[in-house]
Amino acid sequence: MVKNCTANYIEEKLKGYDRYKMAVTERVAAVLVPVVNIGDDCCVIFTKRLRELNHHGGEVSFPGGLSENVDTSLRETALRETYEEIGVRPDNVHVAGVLDDELSRWGHRVTPYVGVVKDPVFSLQATEVERLYKVPVSHLLRDDVYYSERWMRDGNVRTVHFYRYRNDIIWGLTAKILRKFILFMSK
Repeated sequence: MVKNCTANYIEEKLKGYDRYKMAVTERVAAVLVPVVNIGDDCCVIFTKRLRELNHHGGEVSFPGGLSENVDTSLRETALRETYEEIGVRPDNVHVAGVLDDELSRWGHRVTPYVGVVKDPVFSLQATEVERLYKVPVSHLLRDDVYYSERWMRDGNVRTVHFYRYRNDIIWGLTAKILRKFILFMSK
């Protein structure tokens, strides 16, 4: 079980990691993989998006979104979106590392930042977020909650990742990013 979610611990896990950096695409985005200590457990924070939304409605995701003109960096994008979606101020997050850039289904380059939330007080954006999940890393490390499938789209075969949590499935790009994070945490 992973019980230590300190910024130093995560920074040590990601230390020296030569992350994959994609070429810039027309639209870039960033997400935050927010982690927090709750009791004796390290938890990853997810949002469940409102079903009525045009994009990703009803899906479980990390806070994040497209870079905007006000953002000076993708790190700032991830922190701004986290504040907008779940009310965690940027100065309340210690960014401990960056994972591989990923290409979304829609052609966006997505950069995932891993951040430790220092004071876990949340305020959900009612027009976008239905609820918040605090999923223990110990749950995500279990063999019976993870699986993958091979899917074909546009003639290309790809691996799609899935995690079960209660009555929901974390899948797609969120699960792909989560898989990389969990593999680092379990080393």
